[in-house]
Amino acid sequence: MNSSKYNVDINKKLALSLISILLLVSFCSLFFIENHSLIAHDETLYANRAKLIIDTNNWFTPFEKAHHKTIGSYWLIASSFKIFGISEFSARLPSYIFSILSSLLLFKIIKNISSLEIGLISIFTLSSSFLWFSYSKYCSPDTLYIFFNLLSVLYLLKINNFLDESINNKYLFITGLFLSLPFFVRSYLQLLPLISLSPLILFKIKKLTYKNTKYFIIGFFLGLIPLFIFYFISYRIYGFDSLIRPFLLLQQKTLTENDIFEGFIFYPRNLIIFSTPFFIFLINGTRYILENKSKEIQILFVFTPLINIVFLMLTASKYSHYGLFTVPLLASNASFGIYESFKNKSYASKLTLRIFGGLMLIISALIFFGSIFNFNLKNLNEFSLIEVFIISLFSLISIFLSFNFLFKTKFKSLNINQILSIFFIQIFILNILFANGIIGNPNNAIKDFIYQSDVKTIIKNNPIFLIGKLGSKNLNLFQFYIPNFIVIKTKEIPRKETIYGIVNDKDLIKLNDSIGSKFINLKEYKDINLIKIN
Repeated sequence: MNSSKYNVDINKKLALSLISILLLVSFCSLFFIENHSLIAHDETLYANRAKLIIDTNNWFTPFEKAHHKTIGSYWLIASSFKIFGISEFSARLPSYIFSILSSLLLFKIIKNISSLEIGLISIFTLSSSFLWFSYSKYCSPDTLYIFFNLLSVLYLLKINNFLDESINNKYLFITGLFLSLPFFVRSYLQLLPLISLSPLILFKIKKLTYKNTKYFIIGFFLGLIPLFIFYFISYRIYGFDSLIRPFLLLQQKTLTENDIFEGFIFYPRNLIIFSTPFFIFLINGTRYILENKSKEIQILFVFTPLINIVFLMLTASKYSHYGLFTVPLLASNASFGIYESFKNKSYASKLTLRIFGGLMLIISALIFFGSIFNFNLKNLNEFSLIEVFIISLFSLISIFLSFNFLFKTKFKSLNINQILSIFFIQIFILNILFANGIIGNPNNAIKDFIYQSDVKTIIKNNPIFLIGKLGSKNLNLFQFYIPNFIVIKTKEIPRKETIYGIVNDKDLIKLNDSIGSKFINLKEYKDINLIKIN
C-alpha cells in the first residue's frame, strides 16, 4: 500500500452484512412499539386524517371544510390502515418503507455517477442522521416526498452524459413526472426541491430543443393530474375556499408565521446537530468534490443543498423536518469526504479523522454510562438486561474504534471499514432505543392513561365524550386512540343519559359548579380525568 494513503478498500461483504443486519433490526423495531405513542401534533394529525378517509370511505373530500394541504400522503397512510388495521405500526410503515427505498436510490445515484464504494458509505451516513432516522419511523409524508425527488434526480442524471450528448426523451419524461408528483404528496413544500434542483435541471437540459422539451413538459403536467383532480373535486364541494386556503398557508409559512430573520441560523444549526456525526466530513467532502468531480456532482451535492438551506433560512417557518430533503444530499457530500479522508493522508484528513474519533468517543462513552446507570435494574426483565448488555458491549467497541481514530491516525492499520463499523453501531443502538420507547416516544402519557385495563374496558364498550378544552395536541391523541368519540363543549353535555367523558381539571371545576354531584370521577391522571355523568 502506498505510504501516503490509508486503507480505502471497503470490505464489500462486511458492508453488505452490516446493512442487512440494520435492515432486519430496523424493521423489527417497528413491531416493538407497544410502549410507543404517536407524537401529539403532526403524527396524530396525519394519522387522524387518514383514519377519517377510512371511516368515511371518501378519498378526496373527507373533511368538514376545505383542507389546506393536498391529500396524497393521507392516501398512503389510509392504504396501510386498510391492509394492516389502524395502529402505530401501520401508520408508520409507509415512512419506513420509503426511507429504505430512498437510501437505495441514493446508493444507486452515487454508484452511477461516482463509485460503488462511496455509494455504500452513503447508506451508513444517511442512516446515522437522527433527523432522517426519526422521520423514517414517524407517520409523515416526508420520506415519500423525498423518494419522488430522488427518483427525479436519478433520471435527470441519465438524460445525457459527457460521452453521449444526445438527449434521452424517455428519461426527460420521467424526470418531469417525478418532479411534479410530490405536489400531491407534500403540497407547497415541493417548491423547495424544485428551486434547489433548478441549476442541475438547467445544466442537464441546456441544449434541449422544443422537440425534447415537450417530453419534460408532458411528464410534468401528467404528474400534476392527481393534484388537479383533487382541487377540482374540492372546489365542487367547498367552493373557492378550497383554492385559497393552500395559498394562505404558503403565505403563512414563508412570510408571516414568524419574523423571517427570527432564528436565522435555525436550519444550519439543526442540520449540523441532526447530522451528527457525518457533518464533520462536509468540509473535506465539499473540497474533494469541487476539486475532483464533474460539474453535475458539484451542483448536486454542494450547491443544491446550499440553495435549499438558504431558501429555508429566508422563510418564516422554523421546523426541522422542512430541511429533510437536504439530509440525503449532505450525507452524500460527507460520504465523498470520508472516502477522501482515507484516500489522502493530508493534515486536513488526519485532523478530520481525529475530530471524528473524539466526538464519537464522547458519544459512545455517554451511551455506555447511560445504559449502565440510567436503568432501574431492580425492575428490568430478562430481555431488558440483554438489551442493556448489547448496548454496553457495542458502546465499548465504538469507544475502542473511536480511540483509534483519535490517537492512531499515523498507523496504516487504520482503515475505512472501521468507520463504517462505528456508523453501524450508532444506527444499531438508535434502533434498540427506539424499540424500547427511550427515543421517539415523547407523548406516551395519554396512551398510558387510555390503555389502563379499567379505562380501556370503558372506552371499548362506550362512546367517549371529549369535553371542553383538552388542548389540540391531547385532543388529537384521544381521537386516534379512542375508537368511538364525540367532541363537545362543556355546555353541550347530554343531561338525560349516562355518559362517559374525558375532561381536564379546569373544565372539571366548571362541571362541578353546573351539575354538582351528578358525575363521578372514575380515573385521574395528571390534569386528565375520566368521568361518568349520570
